[in-house]
Amino acid sequence: MPPRKRNPNGSGTVTKRSDGRYQAAVYVPQPDGTTKRKYAYGATFEECDRKRRELIDRAKGGIPTPTRDMTLGQWFDYWLEVIVKPNLAGNSYRAYETAVRHHLRPRLGSKVMLKLGVKELRGAMQALAQDQGVKTAKRALRVLSAALTAAMVEDIGLTRNVAKLVHVRATTDSGKSWDAVTVLRFLSAARRLTVYYPVFLLICLLGLRRAEACGLRWENIDFDNRVVWVEQQRQRSSSGTIDDAGLKTETSKAPLPLPAQCIAPLRWTRMRTAMLRERAVSNGRPWFEDPEAHVFVTRTGRPLTPDHLYLDLQRIIRLEGLGKMNPKGLRKSCGTLLVHLRVHPRIVKAVLRHSRISTTLDIYAEALDPDVIEAVGQLDRLLRQPARIRELEASAGLETAA
Repeated sequence: MPPRKRNPNGSGTVTKRSDGRYQAAVYVPQPDGTTKRKYAYGATFEECDRKRRELIDRAKGGIPTPTRDMTLGQWFDYWLEVIVKPNLAGNSYRAYETAVRHHLRPRLGSKVMLKLGVKELRGAMQALAQDQGVKTAKRALRVLSAALTAAMVEDIGLTRNVAKLVHVRATTDSGKSWDAVTVLRFLSAARRLTVYYPVFLLICLLGLRRAEACGLRWENIDFDNRVVWVEQQRQRSSSGTIDDAGLKTETSKAPLPLPAQCIAPLRWTRMRTAMLRERAVSNGRPWFEDPEAHVFVTRTGRPLTPDHLYLDLQRIIRLEGLGKMNPKGLRKSCGTLLVHLRVHPRIVKAVLRHSRISTTLDIYAEALDPDVIEAVGQLDRLLRQPARIRELEASAGLETAA
């Protein structure tokens, strides 16, 4: 009798279970460097064998494969390095990694991911809210929800995202938008108080993100055809502040119409840069030769950074007494005012360059009080028409008789 052939080491096995299904077992690498046995199931031998080969291919490629007993701490390591870091912008990765390191791992890192329950998670988030504030807890919960959503795609048995079943109430006024009068007051003050008035004008009229405004180059502006191309953003990285071509969403990289009132301030900005350079060179002062030719630069020629823009914004708001606001609020004001002008939501989405229209409507296009009053008034007038009501009742009666 010839000896029974053995499967090569590392090729795994496929066996038939007592319930008629097939089970594949393969030793696969884990995110922490160890090796564990991973099981996959299929209704037929062919389906199960295909899953076995996929697991082997991942193992040969050095890609860790999570198992059912993986803790949240182990999953965070895998998720950040394999899923987040290669696919999201550097700032997004740093924000996720910070939330995991400071808030999620100390409280939930030792929990088995598949066994995490709603009650347990709610208690952890309530404790975090008490210690660090509700804003921090809400931000950490969003990061955890993104991590668990990614885990549901992997074949590890996770069937629900418990983070979506837990809610942390957070109140904030920093994201509110201004009405048209307040925006005009701010722009009037910015014209008097800062040389970066053109930046704020672009943000208010086009809804640019501050990193996108700081990343604008002269090659992105076509004065003849009055077009602005948003193609990169100014971001801070481990190597310093650089231009990043990876915008927040795929739809962020798009041409926008250049408003007429922006042309003169932008031309003045170019003349100011040339004057600053000539003065610095003639007086022997340091000057940074910007190879990318950014539109907005500092007194020494270096590209304007989002942090510098934020400080300038807060100074103007404080001097004018306009209340709390941030650059995201200016962007939100753009969307809100477009909705106030009865612009179609899809056009507002195109201006703000969102990937989903729900983002436009839910976050950046809140209804102004006059709009709400007018809408309720219209409904009130509609429901105060006795003749119309009797007509509808008569039509309903005829349909019932027929």
